[in-house]
Amino acid sequence: MIFVTKAEATRSVLTKNRAEELGADVWRNFVVPRFFGRLDLYTARKPRIIVGGRGCGKTMLLRYLSHQSAFSLNRTIVPNDALKHIGLFWRADTQFSTMMTKRDVPDDVWVSAFSHMAALILGIEVLKSLTSISRSKCEHIRDSDIERIDFSRLRAFDDSFPNSSLALMSTLEEKLWAFESWVSNVRSGTIPTFLPGQAFVTSLIDVIQQQVAPLKGSTFFVYIDEYENLSEYQQRIVNTWLKHSEHPLIFNLAMKRNAFQIRQTLGAESLSDIHDYRAHDLELYLSDEFEVFAAEVLFLNLSLDDIVESPVEEKLLRDPERLTERQASEYKKRIINAAQSLFPDVSHEDLASNVFNEPALLQKLRDRIEFALQKRKSQLLASSFIRPSIPQASIVSPVLLHRQNLQPQTVADELDLYGKEHKGRFDDWIHNNFIGALLLLYGPHFRACPFYAGFHTFCHLARGNLRHFLELCHKSIDQASADLGTISWPLDPDTEAEAARQTSTAFLGEVKSFGVFGNQLHAFVYRLGTVFELAQQRPSQSESERNHFAITSGRQPLQESEFHFLNEAIKWSVLFEEKGTKKKDSTTPESSEYILNPIYAPYFHISYRKKRRIDLSSDDLILLIKGSVDEVKTLFNRFAKDWEVEAAEVIPTLFSSNSSE
Repeated sequence: MIFVTKAEATRSVLTKNRAEELGADVWRNFVVPRFFGRLDLYTARKPRIIVGGRGCGKTMLLRYLSHQSAFSLNRTIVPNDALKHIGLFWRADTQFSTMMTKRDVPDDVWVSAFSHMAALILGIEVLKSLTSISRSKCEHIRDSDIERIDFSRLRAFDDSFPNSSLALMSTLEEKLWAFESWVSNVRSGTIPTFLPGQAFVTSLIDVIQQQVAPLKGSTFFVYIDEYENLSEYQQRIVNTWLKHSEHPLIFNLAMKRNAFQIRQTLGAESLSDIHDYRAHDLELYLSDEFEVFAAEVLFLNLSLDDIVESPVEEKLLRDPERLTERQASEYKKRIINAAQSLFPDVSHEDLASNVFNEPALLQKLRDRIEFALQKRKSQLLASSFIRPSIPQASIVSPVLLHRQNLQPQTVADELDLYGKEHKGRFDDWIHNNFIGALLLLYGPHFRACPFYAGFHTFCHLARGNLRHFLELCHKSIDQASADLGTISWPLDPDTEAEAARQTSTAFLGEVKSFGVFGNQLHAFVYRLGTVFELAQQRPSQSESERNHFAITSGRQPLQESEFHFLNEAIKWSVLFEEKGTKKKDSTTPESSEYILNPIYAPYFHISYRKKRRIDLSSDDLILLIKGSVDEVKTLFNRFAKDWEVEAAEVIPTLFSSNSSE
């Protein structure tokens, strides 16, 4: 499939890859996730906790469930049962929530103040939901039904409350502004009269349901996003609301992995999984069929901007009732193939052929073979190992020549056998070493390697992160259209690879903004990535494609602070933790393996595939987390010596102006 798109139409496509950039109503941009039925959100009477890393779609899902999207003006039909589930989205302002602590104000005052703020914010959202419903295509409620509601009973909370919906909303907004002003001036301001959070919102809903018959069976679901940004006492308050959730008001939470550390409530009881809530791990659900879902999201966004014609109709992607149609194997194959026709992957055979078609790369291959032969004091010629008819085997040859357990003549003989009959040891050698050998040829300072190109590759690099995936696609399109009046599809793999490197660099720089540990996490990623980069430069590639690690014992055991740091790295998806799959020997206990986020692989010029790990001692890890610059340099030099790498070619990148060191 080759077709052309005007470049000016593509420069802004896919740039809005965060839910916050789409506004409150995301219905038009939302693809119902394939796991939607597993969440049981429409019929649930028990709170739900949504867990997942940045970019996995938590906020987008909560926005979709909220009233602005459920009763969107863009919807031509609103389902009859939509009134049973009315969503209220709330993301607490992190900075403002942090202000609501200490400052010479007693703790019990802050507890009441936070509940008051919640009452105002959620009260406003309840009233806004009535407006969304009455102005939508929902046939059961009109503006006149809302205008007739009498809110005078709420004067039991505050005798200044007016009767009408519009006036009450204005009053609540003014009280919220006054409250924000008080928080900013707690030492000089007068403490306002606080509303009881959950009780006030429940009473507001009760007043509405008594006077609007179609809403009598409605349940209002509060979706609190980024729960981890609340302070400890605020989380205890929210936990209390969650534990005591019941019709018509149910609280739900969304948070990053490892963020649910506080389970206590304001009372003696703590939250208990299953008994009090159901947890859903979006990344786990996405991992099953991420490629299909990523393709669906890609084509919806491209078709909305008239960039390409989608192979699937928009209505199908938005309809929860038609999820089974998207489970058919033929459908999955069709949409994945369509995505790959835009962003083509490069086969290993083509990766190898590219080397022989690129004079500079072919010369580097020849130079590496000659260097290895000289080091082994072999009289064989480099030309004996360069075979255009078997390019993958040729590319693997120099790493084999660096291995002391293999004689150069043995490698040459095996190459002859593989060239004639495709038999012998080269099948295994290619399988285990080709990508490592290829990355050695490109090197970290050459042009980007097309190993990082393609739809399937982008899905691996994104690892369930839709934001990362869309940014990879956007950068590819933007790169292709930079100097052209038109774009030819499919995109050139070299263009995609360069886009992957740019995207990797951008997301690496973003680590500094990851919470209170941002700068330390940023330095850690640079240090850990450099360790993997050093391993990738090993001439023999005896253990190639090393991009994850396990922790072994050392002189210094890890302390609570180091474990807390690792939890932060996992929470922010800098690292992924998996159960160990390999043991060095029968005496080695099975442990966790920590995988560097694959999105950083193009920057460090390492493999994104989980192949082989490095065992880091606890002493090594402590240095990577909090060692001084000189200590870390010494550590790198030790690794470089062990791996026979010219460290000077790699280590300076760590201490460049881009680093936080």
